[in-house]
Amino acid sequence: MPGNKFQIFLKGLESKTHTIDIDEDASIDDLFDDVSRVTGLKKDEMRVVYAAKQLQSEVNGTTMTLKDYGIGKHATLFVLLRLPGGWDNEEQQPKVLDDDVELTDDPDMITLDDDPESQRAKMPCGHAIGPESLTALCRSLLDAGRYEFRCPYKKETYCGQIWDYIIVRKLAVLTEKEQEYFETKLSENYLRKAMGIQDCPKCGSFCERRDNKNIRVTCILCSKGQRFPYDFCWYCLRPWLSAGARECGNPMCDGKDPRLKILKKACNKEIVGVKNCPSVRACPACGCLIEHERACKHMTCRCGTKFCFICLKVAVNGLYQCGSFNTKCEIAPIQEELPGCN
Repeated sequence: MPGNKFQIFLKGLESKTHTIDIDEDASIDDLFDDVSRVTGLKKDEMRVVYAAKQLQSEVNGTTMTLKDYGIGKHATLFVLLRLPGGWDNEEQQPKVLDDDVELTDDPDMITLDDDPESQRAKMPCGHAIGPESLTALCRSLLDAGRYEFRCPYKKETYCGQIWDYIIVRKLAVLTEKEQEYFETKLSENYLRKAMGIQDCPKCGSFCERRDNKNIRVTCILCSKGQRFPYDFCWYCLRPWLSAGARECGNPMCDGKDPRLKILKKACNKEIVGVKNCPSVRACPACGCLIEHERACKHMTCRCGTKFCFICLKVAVNGLYQCGSFNTKCEIAPIQEELPGCN
């Protein structure tokens, strides 16, 4: 014959207090059923604690009841969520290189792992790295705003060879989610840091100017079906207020290309023995921002232009005007104008 019912309280979920009316002779398994009904949680998704004890439906083959734990009228129980791992099964699987990948016994250049049982790929530059190390290295570069993957190997000399994303994708054994992240970050970093694109302040679309001289620009998406076009300032990203085309009318706008701020704030470094060189330069031909990492002063932009990172002189017929890769030359000042913006 059922006993008397009383009320107990459940805390610990969503900062709320739930109540349960339960029979005084109920088993802990009955309690779990009621908790599941009230909270919507499955039994394997929760733990229930009372007075510093974790409730169990069975102990040493004995069915446990409320009375066994001293749970009575108006008792307060705490429900804990048992959380699953944040990675899905796809990402938890070990990375295994394809059969056609050239393997090497050389130690991993990042972890120095030389375990013969571990897979290490031979990169196009000849240096060794495992898929997990390659994934972590390239992710860190993307998170730092880079849009190129360069070999970090440095024993006697710095390698610095650029690894194409297609190679990285294969040798890092990227999962679908990792591919999505890498491809998104690569494009975003390149567009923002190299091409100087902006987001439309109204719809958030990535935008570039048809003419780099334009400061007043019109978003073609935001202007569709509207009586007036939506114009905004390319520099301060605020709605255009004035009637002219050179000054937007916003009091906080300095009227300068945002890439110039990156050039101005970039730290200095030593390059081939020349101290206090800017660490970021704009390509003299296209304005693409390039950050110096290591080794020589000679740069080749994605547009094909070759120039010296120190003096900014452009190569003529493939020959650098300031000498060999390690010849000291005069530092060009921080760039205050970008090509095509005047």
